[in-house]
Amino acid sequence: MTDSDERLRELADKDAIRDLIHAYCRAVDRLDIPLGHSIWHENGHADYGADYYQGPGRGVIDRICADHRNLLSHSHQVTNILVALAGDRAGSEAYVNGTMRTERDGKLNQIAVWGRYCDNWEKRLGKWGLVHRQVVFEHEEIRPVTALGHSNQGRRDGSDPSYAALKLDPARFPASIHEENQR
Repeated sequence: MTDSDERLRELADKDAIRDLIHAYCRAVDRLDIPLGHSIWHENGHADYGADYYQGPGRGVIDRICADHRNLLSHSHQVTNILVALAGDRAGSEAYVNGTMRTERDGKLNQIAVWGRYCDNWEKRLGKWGLVHRQVVFEHEEIRPVTALGHSNQGRRDGSDPSYAALKLDPARFPASIHEENQR
C-alpha cells in the first residue's frame, strides 16, 4: 500500500466514524431506534453516568428514545470531532449540545445540556462500530422560554422531511437542477 493509499484509507475511516457520530444524533432526534442500534457493535457499552444509564450500548438508544417521547421536541448537535486511528481501532472526542423542550405546570421550558462523547471504536468485518462511550457532562440548565411560533415543524419519525431529502428523490428537484446533476 502506498503512502497515498494509506492516507486515503485513514481519511475514509475518520469520515466513517464522523458519519456514525452524526447518525447517533439523528437517531435520537428522529427516534429512529434501528439507526441508533446500527452504530453500536453487539457488545458495546455505554456510560452516561450512574444517575442516567450504564449498560449495553444499544440499550441506551432504547432509553433515550423512550425518554424523548415524553418531550415536545429535542435537537442534538456535535462539534469539534477529533478522531485518532490505530489500525482497526480508534478513539474519538466530540462536543455535544442537546436542547429539549418540555411543558411543566402549563409552562414551556427548555433543557440544555453541554458535554462530550469520549468514544472507542473498532472496525470489524470492514464496518466501524462503537464499543464504548463515556459521556462527560460539562453543564446543563433548565429555564422557561417563550416560543416564537416556528417550532415543531420537524417530525420524530420517518415522515420528517430529512428522510426524503436524504433519499435524493428526483421528484423533489426542479427539472433543471435534476438535469444538471445527471450530467
